[in-house]
Amino acid sequence: MRTSLLSFIGLLMLATTVHADDDHEEHFKSKHGHHQYNTAAPVNATRKTECGSCHMAYPPGMLPGKSWNALMDNLPRHFGSNASLDKKSEQEIRQFLVYASADRDTRPLRPAEAAKTNIRITRTGWFLHKHDEVSPAVFRRKSIGSAANCMACHSGADKGNYDEHAVRIPR
Repeated sequence: MRTSLLSFIGLLMLATTVHADDDHEEHFKSKHGHHQYNTAAPVNATRKTECGSCHMAYPPGMLPGKSWNALMDNLPRHFGSNASLDKKSEQEIRQFLVYASADRDTRPLRPAEAAKTNIRITRTGWFLHKHDEVSPAVFRRKSIGSAANCMACHSGADKGNYDEHAVRIPR
């Protein structure tokens, strides 16, 4: 009886430890021992030039392939702007985004997330979970502009580094 009770307590402690960090699949330890998320992906020069001319070229691993396809299908009305590309560039960027998308990333998509076709990274479960302690008013600050401006708080975002311990929220 005593052995069973001790085994039960041990399993309970192990289960508590396993669930303490619900982000474990998204992190690795930085050289300083901090947990961070890195979405670095192979670089595509056309994507960096074309997408990066208006905004940060978001890491492909932040959306599933079908979301990137939906976004690329609507370039003439890309969040209120005409981001149309020539056919060759559009095809190259689309292929790259789908190839390096969250479907193929090391971070597994939750089933509900994979079922959606969401073209806004700021509305993904991952983004909302990681920013749940940030007030919407913070994103509206003039120094930030919107939740889509990753570089305002994550200085390494353009390189796919979102180390939560390096976040600096501007006033």
